[in-house]
Amino acid sequence: MNSHCSHCQYKFEKEPGFFFGAMYVSYGLTVAESIATYVIAQFFFDKAFDLRLIPIIGVVILAMASFNIRLSRLLWIYMFKNYSM
Repeated sequence: MNSHCSHCQYKFEKEPGFFFGAMYVSYGLTVAESIATYVIAQFFFDKAFDLRLIPIIGVVILAMASFNIRLSRLLWIYMFKNYSM
């Protein structure tokens, strides 16, 4: 990740460990995606909870992992961005 924005020279990493909070955002995104996957996949199975749903949810989690990392960092930094510059 770049230390400064190439367009506006905004410093991304404010302090060491700043993006540790993005892990919580990533966890929330993963839980939301897992619940959405369960709700959507549930319509394709007869039982309310079928064990075949677990691998489907796992594949979605693995497929979205790199997207979640980037999105969580983006959301985390925008929560603390000062727009009065």
